[in-house]
Amino acid sequence: MRLSVFMFLLYLFLGSAAARAAAPAEARELARNSNCPPKKIEVYRHTLGKEGRTVYSVECNLPKTKDESAAQTASSLLIQCEGNLCVLLRPVAQTQ
Repeated sequence: MRLSVFMFLLYLFLGSAAARAAAPAEARELARNSNCPPKKIEVYRHTLGKEGRTVYSVECNLPKTKDESAAQTASSLLIQCEGNLCVLLRPVAQTQ
């Protein structure tokens, strides 16, 4: 009986770890599809619980512009992932 409970808990833990490991790769792919070659991916917000979600801040690797009067464009994206399903929340203009 104890072995079956242990195996069940181990299965739940490893299953959730595999889902968490795949989410940054999915966020990276969504950023590429949104014309944002990712430079850096960081966890912006993480929600635990039955419907846990992770929001990633993806910094884009954009080319440098020489025109200082050009309009400021978004330099990063916020991407929300639930398991392996990721959606683009919004672009964010970061000042450096």
